[in-house]
Amino acid sequence: MNALVKRSGLPEDAGVGGREIPRPPAGHVLVRTEACGLCGSDVHAWRQEAGYDWVRTPVTLGHEAIGEVVAVGPGADRGWVGRRAVPVSIDGCGDCPTCHEGLRQICPDRTVLGLSFDGAAAEYFTIDQRRLVPVEVDLPASTLVLTEPLSVALRAVKHLERADAAHDAVVSGPGPIGLMIALLLRQRGHRVVLVGAERDRRQRLAVAASLGLETRVAGESSGTRPGGWVEASGSSQALNAAVHQIRSGGTVVVPALFGGTTDPDVNVLTRNEIRLQGSYGSLAVDYRDAMRTLAADPDPWSSLVTTFPLSEGVRALETAAAAEVFKAVLVP
Repeated sequence: MNALVKRSGLPEDAGVGGREIPRPPAGHVLVRTEACGLCGSDVHAWRQEAGYDWVRTPVTLGHEAIGEVVAVGPGADRGWVGRRAVPVSIDGCGDCPTCHEGLRQICPDRTVLGLSFDGAAAEYFTIDQRRLVPVEVDLPASTLVLTEPLSVALRAVKHLERADAAHDAVVSGPGPIGLMIALLLRQRGHRVVLVGAERDRRQRLAVAASLGLETRVAGESSGTRPGGWVEASGSSQALNAAVHQIRSGGTVVVPALFGGTTDPDVNVLTRNEIRLQGSYGSLAVDYRDAMRTLAADPDPWSSLVTTFPLSEGVRALETAAAAEVFKAVLVP
């Protein structure tokens, strides 16, 4: 079968090549991939950027997938065969206190599909059956492939709404997750402004505006102080802007990962009682909620996808890295 493989620890050493169809071990299933999205983590690993030196190579990339179960390993439930499912990309050991608290995605021993072990940017992949979320909506693969990133966006939105701070909100970072968060907030009845850099004006912010979102470039004054802010860009400047521009008692949610350490002004946080909430990955319940969200109104979501044949996996990585599309998706 063909697979997009990170071949070594050298930067950009990846290619599409033949690998054997894997045999599912005990408790695992074999999935025929219908579509697999590429995200920032795949790009960071491909470039061998800081924080990805732990990835063992060679490894098949890809964790944003939709597919059909075609076989099961010893001890796995044969009822999965013939069913469409989405794999949970980040999952924990299931036995530690963190997992027992329901926070499996931040387990100290968590693993990541496509980075810790072979992923779904291939014609077939294997996965522990406990990491499968069954598809119970009738949608094409090009829409369902957004389940994983939309689940990440939904978790960030839930954090903001739990703090009752999202009646008016700013989202900084018009990438895939930021755009999804802004669309979700608008769908849920909140006033939201999506903020990007000057380089985003002609493409990403323009696309966001075409979807009906209010947009602005960082530095342009809005005249108001929002009650909620989601920092989805991974920019220290954007995080500091959030801390200084949010109104007293507001909440800043951070689903982004940063290229290095960042230091928000803790005195401002303290004096204004600003809540700073991290948001990492997602849980199976978020995947189910994401699928229901996609089914309720598929059109705005499916417009974010640009498909590439699996054979052009490296070109898709290059396109994603250059931010030329919102979501690059490989189709075997």
